[in-house]
Amino acid sequence: MKAITLNKLTQIIGGKLISNSPSKVVQSLNFGNPRNLERHQVYFYTRKLSWDNKQLPAIQRVRPAAVVLPDVVSTRYIPAGTAVIRVKDAYQAFWKAGLWNWKQYPTRVIGITGSAGKSTTTEMVASILKYRWSMVKTQGNLNTFSFLPSYLVRLQSKHNLLLLEMGMKSLNNIRKQCQVVHPEIGVVTNVGEAHVGSLGNLDMIVQAKQEMIDGVRQGGTLFLNADDKRSRKLNVNGFKGKLKTFGIDNKADIRANNIRYTRNGMSFNVVLNGAAYPFFIPVYGIHNVYNALAAIGVTHEFGATLQEMQKGLATFRAPKMRMQFIHSRSGRLLINDAWNANPSAMAAGLQVLKNIAPHRPAVAVLGDMLELGHLTKSAHEYIGKYVAQLGIDRLVTIGKNGKIIAASAVKNGMDNRNVFSYATRDQVVNHIARTPKNSIVYFKASRKLRLEKVVQRLK
Repeated sequence: MKAITLNKLTQIIGGKLISNSPSKVVQSLNFGNPRNLERHQVYFYTRKLSWDNKQLPAIQRVRPAAVVLPDVVSTRYIPAGTAVIRVKDAYQAFWKAGLWNWKQYPTRVIGITGSAGKSTTTEMVASILKYRWSMVKTQGNLNTFSFLPSYLVRLQSKHNLLLLEMGMKSLNNIRKQCQVVHPEIGVVTNVGEAHVGSLGNLDMIVQAKQEMIDGVRQGGTLFLNADDKRSRKLNVNGFKGKLKTFGIDNKADIRANNIRYTRNGMSFNVVLNGAAYPFFIPVYGIHNVYNALAAIGVTHEFGATLQEMQKGLATFRAPKMRMQFIHSRSGRLLINDAWNANPSAMAAGLQVLKNIAPHRPAVAVLGDMLELGHLTKSAHEYIGKYVAQLGIDRLVTIGKNGKIIAASAVKNGMDNRNVFSYATRDQVVNHIARTPKNSIVYFKASRKLRLEKVVQRLK
Protein backbone atom coordinates (compact mmCIF):
# COMPACT_ATOMS: atom_id res chain seq x y z
CA MET A 1 0.00 0.00 0.00
CA LYS A 2 1.10 3.57 -0.55
CA ALA A 3 2.74 5.05 2.55
CA ILE A 4 0.20 7.02 4.55
CA THR A 5 -0.12 8.59 7.99
CA LEU A 6 -2.56 7.16 10.50
CA ASN A 7 -4.39 10.48 10.44
CA LYS A 8 -4.86 10.28 6.65
CA LEU A 9 -5.88 6.61 6.83
CA THR A 10 -8.45 7.49 9.46
CA GLN A 11 -9.94 10.14 7.18
CA ILE A 12 -10.07 7.74 4.21
CA ILE A 13 -11.90 5.01 6.10
CA GLY A 14 -14.23 7.42 7.90
CA GLY A 15 -13.02 6.60 11.40
CA LYS A 16 -11.93 8.30 14.60
CA LEU A 17 -8.31 8.03 15.73
CA ILE A 18 -7.84 7.37 19.44
CA SER A 19 -4.10 7.88 19.66
CA ASN A 20 -1.38 10.46 20.16
CA SER A 21 0.52 9.35 17.04
CA PRO A 22 -1.47 10.69 14.06
CA SER A 23 1.71 11.28 12.04
CA LYS A 24 2.89 7.66 12.28
CA VAL A 25 3.40 6.32 8.72
CA VAL A 26 2.05 2.90 7.71
CA GLN A 27 1.85 1.05 4.38
CA SER A 28 0.63 -2.44 5.16
CA LEU A 29 -2.90 -3.47 6.17
CA ASN A 30 -4.13 -6.78 7.54
CA PHE A 31 -7.81 -7.69 7.48
CA GLY A 32 -8.76 -10.49 9.84
CA ASN A 33 -5.57 -12.55 9.52
CA PRO A 34 -4.07 -12.56 13.03
CA ARG A 35 -1.89 -15.59 12.30
CA ASN A 36 0.20 -13.52 9.87
CA LEU A 37 0.04 -10.21 11.72
CA GLU A 38 3.24 -8.14 11.68
CA ARG A 39 4.32 -5.24 13.86
CA HIS A 40 4.33 -2.59 11.12
CA GLN A 41 0.77 -3.38 10.01
CA VAL A 42 -2.65 -1.89 10.70
CA TYR A 43 -4.95 -4.71 11.79
CA PHE A 44 -8.66 -4.64 10.85
CA TYR A 45 -11.09 -6.51 13.09
CA THR A 46 -13.27 -9.27 11.61
CA ARG A 47 -16.52 -10.76 12.93
CA LYS A 48 -15.53 -14.18 11.55
CA LEU A 49 -12.93 -14.89 14.25
CA SER A 50 -13.15 -14.93 18.03
CA TRP A 51 -11.91 -11.65 19.44
CA ASP A 52 -10.82 -13.03 22.82
CA ASN A 53 -9.25 -16.29 21.58
CA LYS A 54 -7.83 -15.37 18.17
CA GLN A 55 -7.55 -11.68 17.43
CA LEU A 56 -6.73 -9.99 20.74
CA PRO A 57 -3.96 -12.48 21.72
CA ALA A 58 -2.23 -11.86 18.36
CA ILE A 59 -2.50 -8.08 18.83
CA GLN A 60 -1.06 -8.33 22.34
CA ARG A 61 1.80 -10.54 21.15
CA VAL A 62 2.75 -8.58 18.00
CA ARG A 63 1.78 -5.01 19.06
CA PRO A 64 0.94 -3.74 15.55
CA ALA A 65 1.06 -0.06 14.56
CA ALA A 66 -2.70 0.28 14.85
CA VAL A 67 -5.96 -1.62 15.05
CA VAL A 68 -9.26 -0.73 13.39
CA LEU A 69 -12.17 -1.69 15.64
CA PRO A 70 -15.94 -1.27 15.54
CA ASP A 71 -17.53 0.61 18.44
CA VAL A 72 -18.82 -2.58 20.07
CA VAL A 73 -15.31 -4.01 20.69
CA SER A 74 -13.53 -2.93 23.87
CA THR A 75 -10.08 -1.32 23.68
CA ARG A 76 -9.31 -2.24 27.28
CA TYR A 77 -6.54 -4.73 26.60
CA ILE A 78 -4.99 -3.14 23.50
CA PRO A 79 -1.22 -2.79 24.12
CA ALA A 80 0.30 0.61 24.78
CA GLY A 81 1.83 1.99 21.61
CA THR A 82 -0.80 0.43 19.35
CA ALA A 83 -3.09 3.13 18.00
CA VAL A 84 -6.85 2.54 17.79
CA ILE A 85 -9.10 3.71 14.98
CA ARG A 86 -12.81 3.48 15.71
CA VAL A 87 -15.22 2.75 12.83
CA LYS A 88 -18.80 1.58 12.42
CA ASP A 89 -17.86 -1.40 10.23
CA ALA A 90 -14.26 -2.66 9.95
CA TYR A 91 -14.87 -4.56 6.70
CA GLN A 92 -16.36 -1.52 4.96
CA ALA A 93 -13.45 0.54 6.29
CA PHE A 94 -11.04 -1.95 4.74
CA TRP A 95 -12.87 -1.65 1.42
CA LYS A 96 -12.49 2.14 1.54
CA ALA A 97 -8.75 1.75 2.07
CA GLY A 98 -8.53 -0.69 -0.83
CA LEU A 99 -10.40 1.60 -3.21
CA TRP A 100 -8.23 4.56 -2.21
CA ASN A 101 -5.05 2.58 -2.86
CA TRP A 102 -6.42 1.32 -6.19
CA LYS A 103 -6.79 4.93 -7.32
CA GLN A 104 -3.14 5.56 -6.46
CA TYR A 105 -1.95 2.63 -8.58
CA PRO A 106 -4.34 1.95 -11.51
CA THR A 107 -2.37 -1.02 -12.84
CA ARG A 108 -3.18 -3.19 -15.86
CA VAL A 109 -5.69 -5.93 -15.04
CA ILE A 110 -6.24 -9.47 -16.28
CA GLY A 111 -9.37 -11.29 -15.11
CA ILE A 112 -9.77 -15.07 -15.45
CA THR A 113 -12.93 -17.03 -14.71
CA GLY A 114 -14.46 -20.37 -15.68
CA SER A 115 -16.10 -23.42 -14.18
CA ALA A 116 -12.82 -25.35 -14.25
CA GLY A 117 -9.20 -24.48 -14.88
CA LYS A 118 -9.22 -20.85 -13.77
CA SER A 119 -6.69 -21.36 -10.95
CA THR A 120 -4.33 -23.32 -13.17
CA THR A 121 -4.67 -20.82 -16.02
CA THR A 122 -3.98 -17.95 -13.62
CA GLU A 123 -0.81 -19.64 -12.38
CA MET A 124 0.29 -20.34 -15.96
CA VAL A 125 -0.17 -16.68 -16.89
CA ALA A 126 1.80 -15.63 -13.81
CA SER A 127 4.59 -18.09 -14.64
CA ILE A 128 4.98 -16.47 -18.06
CA LEU A 129 4.59 -12.81 -17.14
CA LYS A 130 6.83 -12.96 -14.05
CA TYR A 131 9.92 -12.34 -16.19
CA ARG A 132 9.04 -8.72 -16.99
CA TRP A 133 6.00 -7.80 -14.92
CA SER A 134 5.70 -7.26 -11.19
CA MET A 135 2.26 -8.33 -10.08
CA VAL A 136 -0.26 -8.81 -7.33
CA LYS A 137 -2.28 -11.96 -7.98
CA THR A 138 -5.00 -14.07 -6.44
CA GLN A 139 -3.88 -16.35 -3.62
CA GLY A 140 -5.36 -19.82 -3.21
CA ASN A 141 -9.13 -19.89 -3.58
CA LEU A 142 -9.62 -16.34 -2.23
CA ASN A 143 -11.18 -15.31 -5.51
CA THR A 144 -14.59 -13.76 -4.84
CA PHE A 145 -15.70 -10.14 -4.46
CA SER A 146 -15.26 -10.14 -0.69
CA PHE A 147 -11.52 -10.78 -1.05
CA LEU A 148 -10.88 -8.12 -3.71
CA PRO A 149 -9.83 -5.33 -1.28
CA SER A 150 -7.08 -7.56 0.12
CA TYR A 151 -5.43 -7.39 -3.32
CA LEU A 152 -6.11 -3.72 -3.87
CA VAL A 153 -4.32 -2.75 -0.63
CA ARG A 154 -1.24 -4.75 -1.63
CA LEU A 155 -0.58 -2.69 -4.75
CA GLN A 156 2.58 -0.58 -4.68
CA SER A 157 4.40 1.60 -7.20
CA LYS A 158 6.52 -1.37 -8.32
CA HIS A 159 3.49 -3.32 -9.51
CA ASN A 160 2.31 -3.05 -13.10
CA LEU A 161 -0.18 -5.94 -13.15
CA LEU A 162 -3.16 -7.08 -11.12
CA LEU A 163 -3.84 -10.71 -12.05
CA LEU A 164 -7.19 -11.86 -10.72
CA GLU A 165 -8.83 -15.24 -10.73
CA MET A 166 -12.51 -14.33 -10.52
CA GLY A 167 -14.66 -16.94 -8.85
CA MET A 168 -18.31 -16.83 -7.88
CA LYS A 169 -20.93 -18.66 -5.87
CA SER A 170 -23.74 -16.31 -6.82
CA LEU A 171 -24.81 -13.99 -9.59
CA ASN A 172 -23.26 -10.51 -9.69
CA ASN A 173 -20.04 -11.60 -7.96
CA ILE A 174 -17.90 -11.36 -11.11
CA ARG A 175 -19.84 -8.28 -12.20
CA LYS A 176 -19.02 -6.43 -8.99
CA GLN A 177 -15.32 -7.32 -9.28
CA CYS A 178 -15.21 -6.05 -12.85
CA GLN A 179 -16.99 -2.82 -11.91
CA VAL A 180 -14.10 -2.03 -9.59
CA VAL A 181 -11.05 -3.08 -11.63
CA HIS A 182 -12.32 -3.12 -15.28
CA PRO A 183 -10.05 -5.86 -16.76
CA GLU A 184 -8.35 -5.04 -20.05
CA ILE A 185 -8.08 -8.78 -20.76
CA GLY A 186 -10.75 -11.26 -19.74
CA VAL A 187 -10.84 -15.06 -20.01
CA VAL A 188 -13.63 -17.60 -19.67
CA THR A 189 -11.91 -20.99 -19.60
CA ASN A 190 -15.20 -22.90 -19.95
CA VAL A 191 -18.78 -23.00 -18.69
CA GLY A 192 -19.55 -26.15 -16.71
CA GLU A 193 -21.57 -27.53 -13.84
CA ALA A 194 -19.68 -26.03 -10.88
CA HIS A 195 -22.03 -24.25 -8.41
CA VAL A 196 -25.14 -25.17 -10.39
CA GLY A 197 -26.71 -26.18 -7.07
CA SER A 198 -26.47 -22.66 -5.65
CA LEU A 199 -27.48 -20.94 -8.90
CA GLY A 200 -30.30 -23.28 -9.90
CA ASN A 201 -29.51 -24.44 -13.43
CA LEU A 202 -26.90 -24.37 -16.17
CA ASP A 203 -28.43 -21.33 -17.84
CA MET A 204 -27.69 -19.39 -14.67
CA ILE A 205 -24.06 -20.54 -14.84
CA VAL A 206 -23.90 -19.10 -18.35
CA GLN A 207 -25.41 -15.88 -17.04
CA ALA A 208 -22.81 -15.68 -14.27
CA LYS A 209 -19.91 -16.12 -16.72
CA GLN A 210 -21.52 -13.54 -19.00
CA GLU A 211 -20.57 -11.02 -16.34
CA MET A 212 -16.92 -11.31 -17.42
CA ILE A 213 -17.80 -10.50 -21.02
CA ASP A 214 -19.84 -7.51 -19.94
CA GLY A 215 -17.12 -6.45 -17.50
CA VAL A 216 -14.07 -6.23 -19.77
CA ARG A 217 -13.33 -2.58 -20.43
CA GLN A 218 -14.18 -1.06 -23.81
CA GLY A 219 -11.41 -1.78 -26.28
CA GLY A 220 -10.16 -4.70 -24.20
CA THR A 221 -9.61 -8.31 -25.27
CA LEU A 222 -11.72 -11.35 -24.46
CA PHE A 223 -10.62 -14.99 -24.78
CA LEU A 224 -13.20 -17.79 -25.09
CA ASN A 225 -12.93 -21.56 -25.51
CA ALA A 226 -13.83 -22.45 -29.12
CA ASP A 227 -14.45 -26.11 -28.23
CA ASP A 228 -16.70 -25.58 -25.20
CA LYS A 229 -20.37 -26.00 -26.11
CA ARG A 230 -21.76 -23.91 -23.28
CA SER A 231 -19.33 -21.06 -23.98
CA ARG A 232 -21.13 -20.65 -27.29
CA LYS A 233 -24.19 -19.58 -25.32
CA LEU A 234 -22.33 -16.51 -24.08
CA ASN A 235 -23.56 -13.34 -25.77
CA VAL A 236 -20.73 -11.39 -27.38
CA ASN A 237 -22.88 -9.21 -29.65
CA GLY A 238 -22.49 -6.18 -27.45
CA PHE A 239 -18.80 -6.71 -26.69
CA LYS A 240 -16.75 -3.68 -27.74
CA GLY A 241 -13.24 -5.01 -28.06
CA LYS A 242 -11.17 -7.82 -29.56
CA LEU A 243 -12.69 -11.30 -29.36
CA LYS A 244 -10.20 -14.16 -29.57
CA THR A 245 -10.57 -17.91 -29.17
CA PHE A 246 -8.44 -20.87 -28.12
CA GLY A 247 -9.04 -24.54 -28.80
CA ILE A 248 -8.00 -27.86 -30.26
CA ASP A 249 -10.84 -29.34 -32.30
CA ASN A 250 -12.44 -26.24 -33.81
CA LYS A 251 -10.97 -23.30 -35.64
CA ALA A 252 -9.41 -20.88 -33.14
CA ASP A 253 -6.97 -17.99 -32.92
CA ILE A 254 -4.77 -19.97 -30.53
CA ARG A 255 -4.94 -23.62 -31.52
CA ALA A 256 -2.97 -26.69 -30.44
CA ASN A 257 -2.10 -29.74 -32.50
CA ASN A 258 0.25 -32.72 -32.32
CA ILE A 259 -0.67 -33.18 -28.65
CA ARG A 260 1.26 -35.95 -26.90
CA TYR A 261 1.54 -37.47 -23.45
CA THR A 262 5.22 -37.58 -22.52
CA ARG A 263 7.08 -38.96 -19.54
CA ASN A 264 6.76 -35.73 -17.55
CA GLY A 265 3.78 -33.89 -19.01
CA MET A 266 2.16 -32.76 -22.24
CA SER A 267 3.86 -31.64 -25.46
CA PHE A 268 2.03 -29.83 -28.24
CA ASN A 269 2.44 -27.32 -31.03
CA VAL A 270 0.77 -23.92 -31.32
CA VAL A 271 0.58 -21.71 -34.39
CA LEU A 272 1.50 -18.10 -33.64
CA ASN A 273 1.87 -15.46 -36.34
CA GLY A 274 1.72 -18.10 -39.07
CA ALA A 275 4.38 -20.43 -37.68
CA ALA A 276 4.12 -23.53 -35.46
CA TYR A 277 6.08 -23.57 -32.20
CA PRO A 278 6.58 -26.39 -29.67
CA PHE A 279 5.35 -26.10 -26.08
CA PHE A 280 5.61 -28.31 -23.02
CA ILE A 281 3.72 -28.25 -19.73
CA PRO A 282 4.85 -30.36 -16.74
CA VAL A 283 1.28 -31.50 -15.98
CA TYR A 284 -0.94 -34.08 -17.65
CA GLY A 285 -4.27 -33.88 -19.40
CA ILE A 286 -5.94 -32.37 -22.45
CA HIS A 287 -7.78 -30.04 -20.06
CA ASN A 288 -4.41 -28.59 -19.05
CA VAL A 289 -3.54 -28.04 -22.71
CA TYR A 290 -6.67 -25.88 -22.93
CA ASN A 291 -5.50 -23.97 -19.86
CA ALA A 292 -2.10 -23.46 -21.47
CA LEU A 293 -3.69 -22.22 -24.70
CA ALA A 294 -5.64 -19.61 -22.76
CA ALA A 295 -2.43 -18.55 -21.01
CA ILE A 296 -0.56 -18.36 -24.31
CA GLY A 297 -3.30 -16.21 -25.81
CA VAL A 298 -3.41 -13.83 -22.86
CA THR A 299 0.33 -13.40 -22.51
CA HIS A 300 0.89 -13.06 -26.26
CA GLU A 301 -1.69 -10.27 -26.24
CA PHE A 302 0.03 -8.76 -23.22
CA GLY A 303 3.37 -8.63 -25.02
CA ALA A 304 5.28 -11.67 -23.78
CA THR A 305 7.90 -13.13 -26.11
CA LEU A 306 7.78 -16.67 -27.49
CA GLN A 307 10.72 -17.62 -25.28
CA GLU A 308 8.97 -16.27 -22.17
CA MET A 309 5.83 -18.24 -23.00
CA GLN A 310 7.73 -21.46 -23.62
CA LYS A 311 9.92 -21.14 -20.53
CA GLY A 312 7.08 -19.96 -18.31
CA LEU A 313 4.88 -22.92 -19.18
CA ALA A 314 7.73 -25.44 -19.01
CA THR A 315 8.56 -24.31 -15.45
CA PHE A 316 4.98 -23.78 -14.32
CA ARG A 317 4.00 -25.34 -11.00
CA ALA A 318 0.42 -26.46 -10.60
CA PRO A 319 -1.57 -25.22 -7.60
CA LYS A 320 -1.71 -27.64 -4.69
CA MET A 321 -4.16 -30.52 -4.97
CA ARG A 322 -4.62 -30.01 -8.71
CA MET A 323 -3.19 -33.09 -10.44
CA GLN A 324 -0.38 -33.16 -7.88
CA PHE A 325 1.83 -36.23 -8.36
CA ILE A 326 3.22 -37.80 -5.19
CA HIS A 327 5.46 -40.87 -5.11
CA SER A 328 4.68 -42.78 -1.91
CA ARG A 329 7.28 -44.80 -0.02
CA SER A 330 5.36 -47.96 -0.86
CA GLY A 331 5.92 -47.42 -4.59
CA ARG A 332 2.41 -46.26 -5.44
CA LEU A 333 1.97 -43.09 -7.47
CA LEU A 334 -0.68 -40.90 -5.82
CA ILE A 335 -2.43 -38.23 -7.88
CA ASN A 336 -3.85 -35.63 -5.53
CA ASP A 337 -6.58 -33.83 -7.47
CA ALA A 338 -8.73 -33.39 -4.39
CA TRP A 339 -9.09 -29.61 -4.29
CA ASN A 340 -12.67 -29.69 -5.56
CA ALA A 341 -14.82 -31.56 -8.05
CA ASN A 342 -17.43 -31.26 -10.76
CA PRO A 343 -18.29 -33.80 -13.48
CA SER A 344 -16.18 -32.22 -16.24
CA ALA A 345 -13.09 -31.92 -14.05
CA MET A 346 -13.49 -35.43 -12.65
CA ALA A 347 -13.84 -36.92 -16.14
CA ALA A 348 -10.73 -35.04 -17.27
CA GLY A 349 -8.74 -36.41 -14.33
CA LEU A 350 -9.91 -39.97 -14.99
CA GLN A 351 -8.76 -39.61 -18.58
CA VAL A 352 -5.30 -38.66 -17.32
CA LEU A 353 -5.26 -41.70 -15.01
CA LYS A 354 -6.07 -44.01 -17.91
CA ASN A 355 -3.48 -42.43 -20.20
CA ILE A 356 -0.55 -42.65 -17.80
CA ALA A 357 -1.26 -46.15 -16.48
CA PRO A 358 -1.17 -48.45 -19.52
CA HIS A 359 0.96 -51.06 -17.74
CA ARG A 360 0.16 -50.34 -14.07
CA PRO A 361 -3.03 -50.89 -12.04
CA ALA A 362 -5.24 -47.79 -12.30
CA VAL A 363 -7.22 -47.05 -9.13
CA ALA A 364 -9.78 -44.24 -8.92
CA VAL A 365 -10.78 -42.95 -5.47
CA LEU A 366 -13.84 -40.77 -6.04
CA GLY A 367 -16.21 -39.02 -3.68
CA ASP A 368 -19.24 -36.80 -3.59
CA MET A 369 -19.46 -33.86 -6.00
CA LEU A 370 -21.39 -31.16 -4.15
CA GLU A 371 -23.29 -28.03 -5.21
CA LEU A 372 -24.81 -29.75 -8.25
CA GLY A 373 -28.45 -29.34 -7.25
CA HIS A 374 -30.89 -31.24 -9.46
CA LEU A 375 -27.97 -32.59 -11.52
CA THR A 376 -26.53 -34.51 -8.55
CA LYS A 377 -27.86 -37.98 -9.39
CA SER A 378 -27.28 -37.80 -13.15
CA ALA A 379 -23.79 -36.33 -12.73
CA HIS A 380 -22.65 -39.11 -10.42
CA GLU A 381 -24.21 -41.74 -12.68
CA TYR A 382 -22.32 -40.21 -15.62
CA ILE A 383 -19.01 -40.51 -13.78
CA GLY A 384 -19.68 -44.15 -12.89
CA LYS A 385 -20.46 -44.92 -16.52
CA TYR A 386 -17.30 -43.09 -17.61
CA VAL A 387 -15.16 -45.11 -15.19
CA ALA A 388 -16.55 -48.31 -16.70
CA GLN A 389 -16.05 -47.12 -20.27
CA LEU A 390 -12.43 -46.12 -19.63
CA GLY A 391 -11.64 -49.56 -18.21
CA ILE A 392 -10.27 -48.31 -14.87
CA ASP A 393 -8.99 -51.34 -12.94
CA ARG A 394 -10.42 -50.51 -9.53
CA LEU A 395 -12.98 -48.00 -8.25
CA VAL A 396 -13.12 -46.91 -4.62
CA THR A 397 -15.82 -44.44 -3.57
CA ILE A 398 -16.57 -42.50 -0.43
CA GLY A 399 -19.71 -40.67 0.61
CA LYS A 400 -23.41 -40.91 -0.05
CA ASN A 401 -23.18 -39.84 -3.69
CA GLY A 402 -20.05 -41.90 -4.17
CA LYS A 403 -22.33 -44.95 -3.91
CA ILE A 404 -24.19 -43.67 -6.98
CA ILE A 405 -20.88 -43.61 -8.89
CA ALA A 406 -20.15 -47.19 -7.80
CA ALA A 407 -23.60 -48.50 -8.71
CA SER A 408 -23.46 -46.83 -12.11
CA ALA A 409 -20.02 -48.29 -12.85
CA VAL A 410 -21.29 -51.80 -12.14
CA LYS A 411 -24.49 -51.20 -14.10
CA ASN A 412 -22.38 -50.16 -17.09
CA GLY A 413 -20.20 -53.25 -17.12
CA MET A 414 -17.49 -52.86 -14.46
CA ASP A 415 -16.83 -56.06 -12.49
CA ASN A 416 -18.39 -55.58 -9.04
CA ARG A 417 -15.41 -57.38 -7.52
CA ASN A 418 -13.36 -54.30 -8.42
CA VAL A 419 -15.80 -51.73 -7.02
CA PHE A 420 -15.77 -50.70 -3.35
CA SER A 421 -17.76 -48.10 -1.41
CA TYR A 422 -16.84 -46.74 2.02
CA ALA A 423 -18.21 -44.24 4.51
CA THR A 424 -14.97 -43.00 6.11
CA ARG A 425 -11.49 -41.89 5.09
CA ASP A 426 -9.94 -44.49 7.41
CA GLN A 427 -11.62 -47.25 5.44
CA VAL A 428 -10.29 -45.81 2.18
CA VAL A 429 -6.75 -45.60 3.59
CA ASN A 430 -6.87 -49.23 4.71
CA HIS A 431 -8.16 -50.34 1.32
CA ILE A 432 -5.55 -48.47 -0.74
CA ALA A 433 -2.81 -49.85 1.51
CA ARG A 434 -3.82 -53.31 0.27
CA THR A 435 -3.69 -52.45 -3.45
CA PRO A 436 -0.70 -53.51 -5.59
CA LYS A 437 2.34 -51.41 -4.72
CA ASN A 438 2.84 -50.34 -8.32
CA SER A 439 -0.68 -48.89 -8.53
CA ILE A 440 -1.45 -45.38 -9.77
CA VAL A 441 -4.15 -43.96 -7.49
CA TYR A 442 -6.23 -40.93 -8.46
CA PHE A 443 -8.13 -38.92 -5.81
CA LYS A 444 -11.01 -36.57 -6.61
CA ALA A 445 -13.99 -35.22 -4.61
CA SER A 446 -15.44 -31.95 -3.37
CA ARG A 447 -13.59 -30.05 -0.64
CA LYS A 448 -15.91 -31.16 2.14
CA LEU A 449 -14.65 -34.77 1.87
CA ARG A 450 -11.00 -33.73 2.35
CA LEU A 451 -9.51 -36.60 0.39
CA GLU A 452 -6.09 -34.95 0.71
CA LYS A 453 -6.02 -36.36 4.25
CA VAL A 454 -6.10 -39.84 2.73
CA VAL A 455 -3.21 -38.89 0.44
CA GLN A 456 -1.19 -37.55 3.37
CA ARG A 457 -1.57 -40.79 5.28
CA LEU A 458 -0.58 -42.87 2.25
CA LYS A 459 2.54 -40.88 1.39
